Amino acid sequence: MISKIVVAVKCLLLLHDVVNYLVLGLAVWICFSKVDNAEGQNYTMNLLIQGILMYVFRRIFFFLHSEADRKVMMHMLNEIFYITCTIEKKYGMNYHIEMSLLCVYSCKMCLMYIMLDALWHRFTFWIIFLYWMLLEYCFHGYLIYQLLLLNWYRNLNYVLQRFLENNQSESFISGRYHRRLLWLFKLYLRINNLHKFIQENIAWFPAAIYLGIFSSIFNMTLMIQCIVYAEDDIDDKLYILMDGCLCPAVIPILNVLIIGICTDRIRSEELTMQQHIVLVSVLLFRKSDPHDFRLKVINSEVS
Repeated sequence: MISKIVVAVKCLLLLHDVVNYLVLGLAVWICFSKVDNAEGQNYTMNLLIQGILMYVFRRIFFFLHSEADRKVMMHMLNEIFYITCTIEKKYGMNYHIEMSLLCVYSCKMCLMYIMLDALWHRFTFWIIFLYWMLLEYCFHGYLIYQLLLLNWYRNLNYVLQRFLENNQSESFISGRYHRRLLWLFKLYLRINNLHKFIQENIAWFPAAIYLGIFSSIFNMTLMIQCIVYAEDDIDDKLYILMDGCLCPAVIPILNVLIIGICTDRIRSEELTMQQHIVLVSVLLFRKSDPHDFRLKVINSEVS
């Protein structure tokens, strides 16, 4: 009996995301097949979007107040501080951010300020205001981690590239390089473990960012209706767009764009890192003393 309960609970956990998508699909089907007029469809979609926002708001609120999640955050922060300090101490750390990413982020922050300022003067929307504040708080933390991860890979890639350039024409690799490479491979392993840990425990947050696309689509439909069908003057339409629809429609897309840019750059740097590690391993095997115990340790770390 107990084993059956355990199996049932595991199945429910596995089907949790599937059930969410089924509920979402059911709501969309009801909206477009069972509701005839546009007002009813807008009302149904508005309820659906509000339900998504409340789901994300509840998850963020529990994440910020749960004891287990605080332990997860403490472990992540300790690892981030250790890796950053070690790279700065052993190799030096150069921080870099792309201009395109900075421009997108600046544009998004301007829109966020406009939207929060509008919500601040509407006390009936205080839950939505808290939702955007907490989401932005977590988004900044996740973005900082991605930028740090990107800079970790870039700095380690630079070290490996310099090693390959300096020792390509040498007939023998000295032992001091072995110590530096040993530390580098240990850091690389630790970075991979941290990244897997974050992906396993914070996987819900990127999903919450992507769920914002649904609210963006809904607000875009309201924008189109306001532009095309509303009978107000042009000035009134612009005020309505800037005050209510534009920012909630664009900000989720910019969030996804920022996360997508960082993820793409991280994958590119990680692939470059793997290529450098293969080249360094081949070079060490060819030009180092095969009986050196440090070389054996490095090979075990790489494998």
